[in-house]
Amino acid sequence: MYYTIKRLWIEKSINQKQLWEEFLISQGIKKDNAVNYTIGIYDSDKLVGTGSLFNNIIKCVAVKEEYKGGDIINKILTHLLNEIYALGYGNSFVYTKLESLGSFINLGFTEIARVDSDLIFLERNADGFKSFIDSLRNNSVKNKNTAAIVMNANPFTLGHQYLIQQALRECDFLHLFVLSEDLSLFPKDIRLDLVKKGTAKFKNIKIHETGDYMVSSKTFPSYFLKNDADITKIHAKLDAVIFKNYIAEALNIKTRFVGEEPLSVATDIYNKTMAEVFCPEIDLKIISRLEADKEIISASRVRALMIENDYEAIKKLVPPPTFEFIISEAGKLLGGH
Repeated sequence: MYYTIKRLWIEKSINQKQLWEEFLISQGIKKDNAVNYTIGIYDSDKLVGTGSLFNNIIKCVAVKEEYKGGDIINKILTHLLNEIYALGYGNSFVYTKLESLGSFINLGFTEIARVDSDLIFLERNADGFKSFIDSLRNNSVKNKNTAAIVMNANPFTLGHQYLIQQALRECDFLHLFVLSEDLSLFPKDIRLDLVKKGTAKFKNIKIHETGDYMVSSKTFPSYFLKNDADITKIHAKLDAVIFKNYIAEALNIKTRFVGEEPLSVATDIYNKTMAEVFCPEIDLKIISRLEADKEIISASRVRALMIENDYEAIKKLVPPPTFEFIISEAGKLLGGH
């Protein structure tokens, strides 16, 4: 049987987006807004399967029930993999459930980590994750009380700086991970640079990029999970398993520090779940947040003030390098705001 693969321009065509969304719903899958390439596979003029990408992450693969068991799933995956490599990526990723694992193993994917049978994280690059962990191991500090912080820093604030100061009071050496995903207002290279400048005064600290192996909620796949609580808990479990079993082991990390998020139910669930997975090997310590003018200092507050052009207020919330960058580049960052 001959099938046709066509790109679905869901970001441009309301009709194609609606077709895609209705197809996913018919297969028991929710739409995922974090996609930037989508295809449909057709039997004549009937849509019988679909698959999407966000950069090098495969998402939202679905096939009509009566077409399962054939080669449609392989056609979709092969097409998506070819697109990933055409875009210049050396590795590709997928998050899937246990029942779909075989299709990806057959195409050369290997498992990185799993959360029970709810979610399995796989990579198609035999040396990718190993190389990442090996590079971390080269920065391991022996015979030290070693800790870690993971942050997005969108942008780097005095609150981030305070969290680092508090962590360094309790540990001998701190590994600081900055998320590498480029889905934030401040581009990843800028975020990394502002973190480096904002932490230049600290000793016994090493800054790392997270690469593809620490995933924010923006790209974490939620389309086949039941509800928001499940999504947050499973995301936290996956992050915690990867961090505990590989990253912390490679760097001899015994403590992870996080900032308190009193207004976020999701973050509370996330932190509690991480603590459960880490125990007893890693201690999760929650640090109270720094305040300015009786309000918690946060990156989201800084971004809101940027929209309001309130630079006097921003100056109280960020280190000088962050403020200087915002003053010079706010217009470009905000674009149409």
